[in-house]
Amino acid sequence: MNDIKKNEIKYLEKKYKINISKTLSLEEYSKIKRNLFVYELINKNLTVTNNHCKPNIINYNNKKISYSYSYLRFDSNIVYSNFAKDFYNIRSNIKEKTFFTNCGMSAISALLLSLQKVIQNLEIVFLDSDIYFETYDFYNKYILKKDLNEESNIKIIYLDSICKNLNFKNYEEIILGKNKPFAIIFDTTCFDSKEIQSFINKLVSKNIFCIFVRSHTKLDMLATEITSLGSLSFVIPTDIKPEKFKVIKEIISNFYYLLGKFGVLCTPDKFPEFIFDKDFKIINYHRISNLQKNNINLYNEIKDLKTGSSILPTHKKFVLFITNNSISSDEQRIIIENKIKRFVKNLDNINSACSFGFDYVAIDSYYDINEENYVIRISMNDDYKNKINLKLIKEFLNDSF
Repeated sequence: MNDIKKNEIKYLEKKYKINISKTLSLEEYSKIKRNLFVYELINKNLTVTNNHCKPNIINYNNKKISYSYSYLRFDSNIVYSNFAKDFYNIRSNIKEKTFFTNCGMSAISALLLSLQKVIQNLEIVFLDSDIYFETYDFYNKYILKKDLNEESNIKIIYLDSICKNLNFKNYEEIILGKNKPFAIIFDTTCFDSKEIQSFINKLVSKNIFCIFVRSHTKLDMLATEITSLGSLSFVIPTDIKPEKFKVIKEIISNFYYLLGKFGVLCTPDKFPEFIFDKDFKIINYHRISNLQKNNINLYNEIKDLKTGSSILPTHKKFVLFITNNSISSDEQRIIIENKIKRFVKNLDNINSACSFGFDYVAIDSYYDINEENYVIRISMNDDYKNKINLKLIKEFLNDSF
């Protein structure tokens, strides 16, 4: 067990008043950790209909959180007062409204549809083409308009933390320039809130209407994936003009309506309030910091390999490797996927798994819609003393594809 895991165990022992062996394997410990968190959510499972519409039917330890509903699918209402201000460390005075959803993508989809409904001459401006593939796909299928009159468009800027080369200084110059956008949307999923608080505070202090959307599943749950949870926060400057505030309220109303119609509002049995506790966030932050250090170390190990090119994204939550070959995309996919399966077959703590932020090292591949090639993604875990994994991965990538 490394120091990060020892601190996690201390937290769990104190929280649940139990003893956890320090000699467990990483896999055994990860299962115990996840089961403890999952068990805490079981007793928050509710009937679909609220008899007599009783308020505050769930008791939360955090007094900022309350809950009410009449029909679970349509109006499940988890209220966390000042969530955006607390989670994103916002210093300015703001008005805010946060919704919790069953995942980040459902929040994004409902938001884009709401904006399209309320703002007839809407133009979404992506400062980078490198955005999350599901957002890209949904936008192009259901939102994109090709007959817009550019002079009268209402512009909303979209930022995605998964972008490989985020440049916050450039974004500030564009957003705070002469022609300020109606709003910015920022998918913050790939950053810990501390990493982006300076950028967020700069925008909010300049009276920019901000919409922050996030999947909390990958980075905020101590690598347990105990549930699928998303949030979307409307952060509104206090001195906003009445006519703009009227439009914003209509957007929020439509957004909530769609969440209910789609049945994607978060319910109490999917809402782990403890992930927002101060002590939990501290140990989780240290875990993420170590994970990033290991990804930097991996990048430095493989950046000079002749078998392909390496990319360390701005967020540093994983490393990307693009192989040097000229075969067709489908052939490339088959070769890479089979090679990954063979590589992880008999290894401990290195798995073939899509996404990132786990207790184990994850390797997967995907098709990059912008670069039109297959990419190998390696997400290191928080075990900063494990040099063996670095060596194994380097040997794997240095072999011919």
